[in-house]
Amino acid sequence: MLDELDRAARGIVVLAVDGLSWRTARDAWRDAALEPLTSTFPSTSTTAWTTAVTGVPLTGHLVAGAACRSPADDALVDLVHGTVLAGPHDASEPVTPGRPASPDVLVRHPTVFETAAPRARAAVLAREVGTLGGPWANALLQGAERIPGPGPRALAADAADPVRMAEAVAGDVEAALTAHRADVPLLLWTYVNLDEHVHRHGYDARARRAVEELERHARSWARRGWTVLAHADHGQTPCAPDPELEAAWARVDAPELCRMPAGGAGRVRWLYPREGRAGEVRERLAAALDGHALVVPVDDLPGLGLTGLTPALRERIGGVVALATSPRFPLPVAGVAWEHGALSPDEMLVPLAVWR
Repeated sequence: MLDELDRAARGIVVLAVDGLSWRTARDAWRDAALEPLTSTFPSTSTTAWTTAVTGVPLTGHLVAGAACRSPADDALVDLVHGTVLAGPHDASEPVTPGRPASPDVLVRHPTVFETAAPRARAAVLAREVGTLGGPWANALLQGAERIPGPGPRALAADAADPVRMAEAVAGDVEAALTAHRADVPLLLWTYVNLDEHVHRHGYDARARRAVEELERHARSWARRGWTVLAHADHGQTPCAPDPELEAAWARVDAPELCRMPAGGAGRVRWLYPREGRAGEVRERLAAALDGHALVVPVDDLPGLGLTGLTPALRERIGGVVALATSPRFPLPVAGVAWEHGALSPDEMLVPLAVWR
């Protein structure tokens, strides 16, 4: 982003497309300079967008998936919304779900918006991310001017139809470019919520058309002197959860074996075994999910090339990690047809595109 900003005639437009796979972008974007990137571990939005705007890996920012333990709260925390989900099963005092989590659940680092500030106006069309609040969204957008966006009702209607969403995003970008003063370079970061549609319908004809529409607008902005950069946080893969495997997971993710409910992100989940029970938890889960997951101790993650481990990260990720290897892997959220978080190419390979 910073290299393109230095070279751009007027500034850059960044399309941060949530949930766009490499394969879909490769087939749709014919006029871009296009190359593949790999996502983070886990291959999920909170972790990947944080790394994208800071350049810092998981071991630095500690945004471990969608749900992890907050040491300051000693509770499982929803990192997207910044709220407590559940406390330890045997907590001396009840933990109130929904209350704000400690901001210390993550570590803030300078964002690309702060780094660009001396030489450009850094602004965001944050859309859904801008409605969240909480430690993660605030850390992600820190240093950027937030341009007001649509309200919840309009965002929900856009998310229901990706073509409408692409046109709405393009209209917001067009308005921001028109209003921008020509004497100051611009870095305009725009959140594009393809993810919600793909969770329900995959990369269907409407999703593909939306991606094509984004390129049509990108070409138009490029012809007028803007550099347009687009990339994604993760892709998605089809899933078909099995009730028997879900029941088997629940038998291991139980108070007698685990001190609090599981965390993770979609197709990567981790358990918090009670002291002295980690080996038993791993063996029982590996047997229950045989053929559908790779179940490993957290200490194996560096050897698998997924992430380093620090004391702070160990406090957040549970001692036993399950990585999906089949569509039947039990998911934390019911009712989705496509999901992400694990290591398949469709989840991990994402596009980086530039139109100049």
